Amino acid sequence: MTLEEKLEIWHQNNEYQKIIDELEKIPASRRSHELTGLLARAYENAANGTERPEYHLHAIELLLSAVEEEDPNWNFRMGFALYWLDREEEAVPYFEKIFTLIPTDPETRAFWADAGELLDYCRAQAAKKRSREDNAPYLALSERIW
Repeated sequence: MTLEEKLEIWHQNNEYQKIIDELEKIPASRRSHELTGLLARAYENAANGTERPEYHLHAIELLLSAVEEEDPNWNFRMGFALYWLDREEEAVPYFEKIFTLIPTDPETRAFWADAGELLDYCRAQAAKKRSREDNAPYLALSERIW
């Protein structure tokens, strides 16, 4: 069984720490782009949403060490980490990039539907945050008046 096959089995079984332990044994300089991406994915999944934000930050560091802007998986992982860190506006370009890289056939688009949903959510959240920031001076004024 290859390393990649073993990693996929662990991923399917939600055994993310095993993936992290195995891949962290490999020096960063010897880890391929693909393995670095799988390590970042394991950290993101092991973060369990917002429970371990430091794992998302580490995933971003890993992804930045193996930048592959033309890889939809790389873009998804970067956007996903930013999403969980409440950095939706920063996540938007990564999710958008996915849809410029993948084929337009229905099966492929269906596979990437989660990325589309995250993109929509991040756009909406970013717009809300911008609106709140734009209105902040007026809110402070209304608090003084009322």
